[in-house]
Amino acid sequence: GKKIMQAAADTLKPVTLELGGKSPVVVFADADMRNAVNGALNANFMCQGEVCSNGTRVLVENSIKDEFVGLLCEAAQRIRIGDPLQDRTTFGALISAQHRDKVL
Repeated sequence: GKKIMQAAADTLKPVTLELGGKSPVVVFADADMRNAVNGALNANFMCQGEVCSNGTRVLVENSIKDEFVGLLCEAAQRIRIGDPLQDRTTFGALISAQHRDKVL
């Protein structure tokens, strides 16, 4: 990133760096637990997890960890993998069978 910015600065080119990949979701004890769980699921599974701003890490305050994990597991069990054109589907197709096997 630094080298790219430096090279762009030498010629005054505007640059935007996307450094993504490890976007954290942080949940504190005063959070609305259902909203936090839904936010964590959306951050991780939006677009089947195939976005560079994917919430790959969920950091939860220790005092609420058990409650959060329990609710998250319940919500994850309701995810329906299938044809994205079907109303019942909440997690659609992945880019390839090889990637699907890696994710699942």
